[in-house]
Amino acid sequence: MKIAITGATGYIGSVLTPLLQTAAHQLRLMVRQQVPGQAGVEFVYGHLLDEDAVTRLVSGADVVIHLAAMISVSDRPDEQLFRVNTNGTRLLAAAARAAGVKRLIHVSSITAYDQSPFDERLDENRRPVSAQQYSYDHSKAVSQAIALEHNGNGMEVIVLAPTAVIGPYDQRPSLIGKAVVNIYNGKLPALFPGGVDFVDVRDVAQAIANALTMGVPGQAYLLSGEWYSLTAFSELIGVIKGKKIALPVLPVWLVMGMLPLVGALARISGGPPFYTRTSVYNLIYSNKKIDNAKARAALLFRPRVLKETLQDTIDWFILTGALK
Repeated sequence: MKIAITGATGYIGSVLTPLLQTAAHQLRLMVRQQVPGQAGVEFVYGHLLDEDAVTRLVSGADVVIHLAAMISVSDRPDEQLFRVNTNGTRLLAAAARAAGVKRLIHVSSITAYDQSPFDERLDENRRPVSAQQYSYDHSKAVSQAIALEHNGNGMEVIVLAPTAVIGPYDQRPSLIGKAVVNIYNGKLPALFPGGVDFVDVRDVAQAIANALTMGVPGQAYLLSGEWYSLTAFSELIGVIKGKKIALPVLPVWLVMGMLPLVGALARISGGPPFYTRTSVYNLIYSNKKIDNAKARAALLFRPRVLKETLQDTIDWFILTGALK
């Protein structure tokens, strides 16, 4: 099968690509610069809003997998992020249809869905998030809707929405990967309140691979794992390390009250803030009952338990020298 992929050099893409290569698929990847160690893979150099590059990417493809997106937890509206994520999806879907692509797999996010009510089951019928205009969440909800609008008339569209992705092979690492390293190394003095639903990157990649031939066109599928509070998450890291980790949880009023200082330090350093109001809200107001039954039935999605994922993640970080 000829498969075109955006965002293949990201975390999910870096796990998915070798999985597809093992299955003998022919891959064409959109990248911004040359990628070493990818023998037998065709590259298209460009970006999501480059119409010529997008057209070359999808030409002759049987399936297009759309992973690429700008990510942000900034408190400020970002019209550029919104434009890239939404117009990029619109351009890619239209080009895929024009090229005769049989199936488009759009990888969205759980943030496209309204998390409230937080203690009631959240499934694919939950309403879209009511987010700040031009926020990341807003862009994911609109992008998902754009992708689904292109289902039919010769092209099938499948949407997959993972929760917080974690696991081994986290090379950069991701924000969650950094948190694992810092908690393990004892570099976090305290935790934020709340938690998230964690899903293994390998299980997400396998679900995407299964969606090449499985799933009902025009449908979205939630890829969730297990919800853990940050306290329980850090305790589990301690169990794997063999050394108890018991970190205090900062009260919400203190976390929010320190935002001006955090922002000032970020401006001085020139780097991103350690946390934002949005990132804290994502922890406090996250749904605890995200239902993956639909993906289990249609895509044979089988998420592993978080303890296994964390063990493999820590082992990988030790192997690569990030942990000692």
